[in-house]
Amino acid sequence: MQDSLVLTIFAGVAVFVVSQFFMKFVLDPAVALKEVLGEMSHFFLLHQAKITNAHGSDELQQGVKRLSAQLLAKKEAIPCYTVFSWLLGLPKETALIEAAKELNQISYHLMQNMPDPRGNSGLGSPIVINRSMRRIQEQTGTRVSYE
Repeated sequence: MQDSLVLTIFAGVAVFVVSQFFMKFVLDPAVALKEVLGEMSHFFLLHQAKITNAHGSDELQQGVKRLSAQLLAKKEAIPCYTVFSWLLGLPKETALIEAAKELNQISYHLMQNMPDPRGNSGLGSPIVINRSMRRIQEQTGTRVSYE
């Protein structure tokens, strides 16, 4: 009788510890990654006119760079990302890396629409930015434009 009580208590404590481990090391980082994806959607929809026309500012450039860095940092916080991304419905690891590259490209082109002293108009930047935004939307499943 006393052995079964000890075993029951031990099993209860073990289940609690395992569930807390899973929650703190897998679920919480996955939620943080989803929050960054939501923040990315918010950022792009809020500043869409400036971003798609490549009329950005230093603040917008830094915001895009920050999102790129956060995206990869939050992904790295999830152990065995390949397994848990499949279980939790997160974007694939390669898709997140490509999305981060696209974000960096957008950051570079954000202020490239300004007249170039060498005579180049810089009108290709809005096209590059729009293409990158479409790729980000496809790769992450996150809405970054109203299209």
